[in-house]
Formats: sequence, structure tokens, C-alpha cells
Amino acid sequence: MSNDERSLTVLIQEMLDGVLDDNQRADLLKRVESNDAARKLYLDQIATHTALQAALADCLPRRVGTSKPDSAKTRSPVIVSSRWPAVAAIASIAATIMLVSGIGYRWISSQTPRIAQSVATPQLAIVTQAVGAYDGDVAIRAGQQVTPGQLSLDRGLVRLDFINGASLAVEGPAEIEVVDEMRVVLLQGVVTARIPESAIDFVVDTETAHVVDLGTAFGVAVANDGTTDVCVFEGEVSVSRKGSTSNQPTRVREGQAVRASEQSPTIDSTDYEVAPFENAWPVNSGVLQTTGSIRFVSPGPDFHPGNYEDNEHIVVFPELSGFIPDEAIRVDMVDPGEYAKSPYGQKPELPPGQRLTSYLLQLDAYPEGKNPNRRRGVRGQITFANPIAGVITMNRLLKESETIFGLPDVRYPVPRTIEPRPVGDQRPGFDSLILAADRRTLFIELQENPGQLDQVRVLIEADQ
Repeated sequence: MSNDERSLTVLIQEMLDGVLDDNQRADLLKRVESNDAARKLYLDQIATHTALQAALADCLPRRVGTSKPDSAKTRSPVIVSSRWPAVAAIASIAATIMLVSGIGYRWISSQTPRIAQSVATPQLAIVTQAVGAYDGDVAIRAGQQVTPGQLSLDRGLVRLDFINGASLAVEGPAEIEVVDEMRVVLLQGVVTARIPESAIDFVVDTETAHVVDLGTAFGVAVANDGTTDVCVFEGEVSVSRKGSTSNQPTRVREGQAVRASEQSPTIDSTDYEVAPFENAWPVNSGVLQTTGSIRFVSPGPDFHPGNYEDNEHIVVFPELSGFIPDEAIRVDMVDPGEYAKSPYGQKPELPPGQRLTSYLLQLDAYPEGKNPNRRRGVRGQITFANPIAGVITMNRLLKESETIFGLPDVRYPVPRTIEPRPVGDQRPGFDSLILAADRRTLFIELQENPGQLDQVRVLIEADQ
């Protein structure tokens, strides 16, 4: 094994152990995506890791008579039985593999969240996601608690989930003061907010505007001179001009935008421009990172699969969030590895009652330019905040799942399954779909002719 292969093996194992941070994991996945030999080594280690997990799970004795699935938080105690030698043998094999690869196990202490200093300093929110987020040289980590006071974000993105259910994504550079569970002051930067019924009347104040949620999703951007842009993605908000003698609120509805500035005494309508919010909104919607030719659809009422063509990107559409199906969901893949075709009757099923969030990934090519019939090829990767429960791409399964997860009153195009490379076939031009070992990242490469489209529906484990 070369030094390069050995170092890559160590990195992959550290990823499987959960040691790598977000940036290190992204660098590793880019390396795997761009190199065929690295991808093969990556998939081989995933296969070994998955097989060992399955073998260990099969060897461990199970408690009879319980209705809890293996993934339930409360697990049956491990009872020593006559099957233990098999477990020990598998563990020995695993240890041998690690020694041959030059890899050792390490104990990693968990990140200690920032705790409120006293009973009088209440916890208002928690950092649930952090992507390259720093305050100066200090990294902001998921799990840190948020108490009243000012939060500085020099770069990166964080998502704050408040105790009342409000969710706020902040993109640096930003300065934001958390006043209480129902009010923040944005001094500079960009935030996007998703507000449930439990937090209606949530307030975002700026130097020039007073924004009150009325049950919605919206974005607020504050420039250095205090100019405030408010863009409503869903529902509506009330916006008032700070410091004005006639402070009549303006209702701003879905698909509308307004501006408040020192130069104008009123709240002024402006173009619905979502570009300032395209980095923060995905984090608010459960997507940590996209790289390559993958882009999260712009927020707004008119952006849905039936009217969105793009020759350069695989476009990500959010669908139902936190939905609990009352029937089993048949999917194409649930385990890490590369997608391969299989008969309908052999597809795995997700059990009913599991809370899921759905996303549709789509490449819809169209004739363009001097060579309108040119076949389009795009590739990229997407990382979700929560684990992937299942991936769907077969035509029949896409149609079945669309009746469950498809957005109401939205026209969906006729789906087309992706075409993976048959075993042993070396011809170019096939699609590829790989679920990474972290079960949060997908590598996707799609090839499509103009006038055709490919679709992949991804079901994510939703927070309870």
C-alpha cells in the first residue's frame, strides 16, 4: 500500500469513527469524488464497515417480545450467551483489518457545550448546525447553548433552534443580539427564519426595521449602512420603519420584498431578490452543504419541479418536512455504497411511523446553444444535517412516493430512473449515485439528453 493510499485509509476510518470535522469531511469527499482509485478504496472500506456492523448485529442476542426497532433510543441490554465467541471472532477480524491498515482505535471526548453561567441566565436556543462557523479564531460547534447576549460570526453559517420552535440560520460576517426567545436584533449580516405556530410574533429588529412574523419563512439582510431588506418565502410578515413618526406596519406576503433605509421615511417595495439568502436558506431547511453542480432551489412560491429547467445543475427541492407516513415506504437503497438496479420485489422498506423529511433532486435538461442536442453531464455532492433514511430513483417508486411526499398543487414532471453502470460495462455516459458512510452525504453524477430528466427522492430522518 502506497503512502497516499495509507493516508486515505486513515482518513476514511476517522470519518467512520466520527472524528473528522465538517471541513475535513468535505475535503475527503471531494478527494473521493474526483479520483477513481480513491472512490474504489472508499467503497471497499464502506462495504467492510457495513458488513462487520451487520455481522455483529446478527450475532448479538436480541430480546424477544419487544416492539421497539433496533434504532430505538432505548436498547435491550447485551446479554452474554453461547453466541459470544462468534462476536469475539468478528471483533478479532475487525482488529486484524485495522492493524493491517495501520489504524488504531482512539477514544474521542465529546464537545462540551457552552452552558448558561447561572440559573438567572436562561438557555434560549441551541446551535443545531454549524458549517465553517468561527467567532475570530474560535470555532462555533453544534450543541453549544445560546443565552441572552450578542453573537458574533466572522464567517460560516450557524442554525439556532429556539426553545419555542423558531429556527434561525445566520450567515457570517454577522452581528446578532439574542434578546429572548421571541426577539433578536440583527446588527449586520443575513438571517433566514422558519417560524412555526408556536412562535408566531417572533421579532427580528434592525437599525431601520421592525419585522414581526405572522407565521412564515422569511429572510432579513442588513448592510453596513443599516439598510434592511426583507424577503418573504412563505406566509407573511409585518414590517415597520424604525424611528419614523408614522409607523404604520406594512404587510409583506409570500413572494414579496421590501426595504427600509435611512434615506427613506417609509417601507419601500423592492424586487423579490433571493440571492442574498441562497446560502443561509438551505441550512435552515436541513441541508448543510452542496458542492460541485448541485444547488438548492431558490426559496419562493414559483420554484417547483414542474417549471424549473437547468442544464448546469442538479437542483434540490424541499418537499414535506417532519411527515409521519402511516404505511411502509419502499425505497431503492438504505445502506452506504453505490446504487445498483434491483427488482421491485427486492427493494428495502422503511417502516411506517418514522418521521421523515423529503427532498427531490432533479436534472431537467433542455436544448440550448449551437449544439442543442448535446448530452449534459453534471456531478456534485450534498450533505444533509440528519441521516438519510432512504433513497428513491426507480420510476415506480418515485410515483408511489410522490403521492405521499409530493407538494400539494404542484405539477410534477413524469419521472425517469437514473441509469447506473452495469457490472463489467466500461462504456462512458452512465449515472452514479453513492451514499457515503456518514449516511448524510450523497455523491451524484448524472448524464441526460435535452428534453429528458433524472430524479432522485431523498428521505431524511427528521427530528422528533
